[in-house]
Amino acid sequence: MDGPPAWAQAPPVASSGTPTDPPAQHQQPQQFAAPPAPVQQQQQQPQRQRAESVNEAGANGMHTPTSLPSTSAVRPASSNVSNSISNASDNQMIIPRTPDEETEDGTIRNREAATRIRDAWIYKQIRARADEFTQYRKAQVFCGTWNVNAKGKDEALDDWLCANWGRNGEHAPDIVAVGFQEIVDLNAVNVAVDNKSQQRSQHWVERIKATLNSAKHTNHDPMRSYTLLVQKYLVGLLVCVFVKNPHRQRVKYVHSDSVGVGVMGVM
Repeated sequence: MDGPPAWAQAPPVASSGTPTDPPAQHQQPQQFAAPPAPVQQQQQQPQRQRAESVNEAGANGMHTPTSLPSTSAVRPASSNVSNSISNASDNQMIIPRTPDEETEDGTIRNREAATRIRDAWIYKQIRARADEFTQYRKAQVFCGTWNVNAKGKDEALDDWLCANWGRNGEHAPDIVAVGFQEIVDLNAVNVAVDNKSQQRSQHWVERIKATLNSAKHTNHDPMRSYTLLVQKYLVGLLVCVFVKNPHRQRVKYVHSDSVGVGVMGVM
């Protein structure tokens, strides 16, 4: 036999008894070949697209930064997604908008936009034909105030409320609005407990109503009588509004409220 083949033989041993150095290919660091041209183009494409978008923004007059950070091909996508979500939430907070709907025939419609267009058209048509169903007439309004100094006065109110009505009430106002001040003493008890304020308020409302609807002013004619429209009191203040009976059915959507601007927002 000629002996084992060359590939099966052990490497030669140096005279010092140590194995010989490994081949040179194991001592050199591993080198990688450069990626092919298509891969380089794919890596550079996000930066080129971003640069083109910046140039387009500058052409449209928008402010653009002077330098762009170097990012990978993955980070811009996640950053754009987060920015789009943030911008969408901001737009929803500022301008709420209902989502679009697609009908069976493929038409895109928005309910909110359709409702606004319809309401605007109806309002325009009503204004154009207002003379067909609307009548305007002048109304007389009497406004008066009285500081009663926390006293339940028994004197007559005719000279104050009905002095200018005329002999037969031909100049009687259509609306009577009266405000009272200090219907009760402004002390801690009346501020905390409004029982007295409520009683005094009702007392003055009944007094005014009796004066307006007295026989000498209305001659027992219900069309010349008045109806209480609204009343509101706040500690020592009272406001009450009366309207003539013929106008009551035309007065709608009546609201009243009081705002305390005094001590602790109560008075």
